[in-house]
Amino acid sequence: MASESAIAAPPLSWIIVKVAQRCNLNCTYCYIYNRGDDSWSRRPALLQQTVITALGSKIASHCRRHGLRNFTVELHGGEPLLFGKKRIEELVASLRDACANVHLKFVLQTNGLLLSEEWLELFARLNITFGISLDGPPSLADRHRIRRDGSGSTQDLLDVIAKLRLTPAFDELNEGVLCVIDPAADGADLLDWFVGQGFKGVDFLLPHGNYVNRPDGWVGAKPYLDFLVSAFDRWYDMAPPTPRVRTFDQILKALFGIRPHVDALGAPLEGLCVIESDGSIGILDVARMCGGIFAEDSLSIFRDELDQHAAHYKLGELQVLSQVCQACSFVDCCGGGYFPHRFDGVSFQNPSLYCEALFGLCRHIYGKLRTDLPSSWWSVPLEAS
Repeated sequence: MASESAIAAPPLSWIIVKVAQRCNLNCTYCYIYNRGDDSWSRRPALLQQTVITALGSKIASHCRRHGLRNFTVELHGGEPLLFGKKRIEELVASLRDACANVHLKFVLQTNGLLLSEEWLELFARLNITFGISLDGPPSLADRHRIRRDGSGSTQDLLDVIAKLRLTPAFDELNEGVLCVIDPAADGADLLDWFVGQGFKGVDFLLPHGNYVNRPDGWVGAKPYLDFLVSAFDRWYDMAPPTPRVRTFDQILKALFGIRPHVDALGAPLEGLCVIESDGSIGILDVARMCGGIFAEDSLSIFRDELDQHAAHYKLGELQVLSQVCQACSFVDCCGGGYFPHRFDGVSFQNPSLYCEALFGLCRHIYGKLRTDLPSSWWSVPLEAS
């Protein structure tokens, strides 16, 4: 299953728009506020109207140029709900008016603390789906998801969710949960907790870090492997209805030849860009923790096209994997991992900081399938390298 060092990239079809640069939490692992990048502090706190106007024009022209009929806009932060209901409504109306011949899909990622029935009503009316960032029960999540005064936030969020669950719109519009892995947790137990909370989907994220900027408390990738294997085994054996777990779903599909479409598993970076509140255009903002050109604001919505980020940041070169990754049997499953996690201070052509966890998880899932599926499904034996 060894893959080519780079794969054909799709045209840009997804943008992340930073509608708010500030947040009402101070999560210890946050790549925006606590991993060395302070560029947020030099930008307008809220997305500027001039940026919205320019963005609508640029999305429309981009879609005409590439023949796109569908385009996704993800509202992000900081905490995007700080942007306010009226501004969100005006932003959506402005972009849809400017892109009348394109179906714009709006999604939003929130820490959930400001959610209310009024927000759900607005989301339903504007057809906005949303995800919630939640790391588990208070005893676990409050180790990292804290307020600026150091107090925990999780029980407040759970109280908000419990109240909003009385409104059918919550489960209709909520796409699921993003959970940053705490290696002190047991994966199976945490998955059971999310299922017990009634979430229809959850994805487990590796904390952001690399060889020169390791996650807090780093003792190696093995604890993350243990967590993921534990969670996968519980998920794999669950009776329906089974929650979606994006990472597991993507790796399973990859084993049958369907390349992952998420950046954390090596999907092409050309298909997505980030728009900051001042109109700066960048690649994934996680890359800012790597410094250099990735921490600069050198492209602007006012003078550059949306897809110029690909050439400016030399994304084709950036995504060439190391020889170790290219020779690996499971490279098509993990894609070499998230590219900021491969940075060593000079180059991205290294195995991921989490290589042991990614390789081990892929090998474990493959082993499960080899045991459970008929041998006729496996026309070419795959041996773990």
